[in-house]
Amino acid sequence: MKRRSICYFVLCVVFTSLAAPSLRAEDESSALLPAPGKIVVDRTKGEVILSAKVQFPAGKPCINEFGQRVQAFAGCATAAGGDAKMAGYFVFLVDVETETVFDGLIELGCRPRVHYSIQDGRQRSGLKPETTTKDYLQGDPVVLSVFWKTEAGAWVEKAYQDFATERVQVGERQIEKPWTPHFVFHGSGAIHKSGTGCIACPCDCPGGIIADNRFPVYDPKPTVRFDMSQVPQPGTQVYVRIRPIASRP
Repeated sequence: MKRRSICYFVLCVVFTSLAAPSLRAEDESSALLPAPGKIVVDRTKGEVILSAKVQFPAGKPCINEFGQRVQAFAGCATAAGGDAKMAGYFVFLVDVETETVFDGLIELGCRPRVHYSIQDGRQRSGLKPETTTKDYLQGDPVVLSVFWKTEAGAWVEKAYQDFATERVQVGERQIEKPWTPHFVFHGSGAIHKSGTGCIACPCDCPGGIIADNRFPVYDPKPTVRFDMSQVPQPGTQVYVRIRPIASRP
C-alpha cells in the first residue's frame, strides 16, 4: 500500500513539472506586453508586439461592407514625425510611429527587398503584359495577429486575415471566400517617409510597411469586407503581434 502511495506521489510530481512550463510561458507572455507608447521586440520568440486601441472607422471603405481600399486595418497614430494621414481609417490604432515598428522588425532580422515611394509606385501600377517582378513590393514574409483580454479574463487571439472575407469574380458570378493575403515586409512607408501610418495594407500599396503582394503595386485591389462584429468594443486595449519569416543564406 505504501509503495502505491509513493508511486502515485511521484507521478503527480512528474505530471506537475511537465505541465508547469506552459503555465509559466503564459505568465511570461503577459508580462512582456508593451506599455502604451512602447513596443516589445522579443528576439527569443522572433516577434514584435504593439499596443493598440480599437476604433470604429464608420463610413470608411471595406468596413462592414465589401469594397476596396489602400489603407491598412492596423496602423499607427503617428508617422514621419507627425499625425498619420490615414489614422481615421484604421480599426487597430497603434500608439507608436510607423518608423518604430519598422525599426523593431529590422532588429529581428526582417528585410525589405523591393520598395517604392508612393509617387514611384504609381508608375508601376497594374497587371500588364510587360509587368515584371520589380512591379511587386517584396521583402520577407510576415504573419500578423491581434489579441486581447476579455471581460471574463480570458485571452483571445485572431489572425489578421480572419477579421475579413474576400469577394472574387468567377465567370459571371461573385463568390465569397476567406481573405487570403500574402503579407511581405517591404518597408516603403518608413524608408520613403510617406506619413500614412499604415502597417499592413490589404493591397500592394507602398504607403505602408507591410503589403499583400499577390498583385502588382496598387492594382488590381482585392475586394474585402472587414467584420466589426469580430473585434471588441471601440476603446478596448488590444495587441498586434507581427512574426517575420526572415530569409537567410
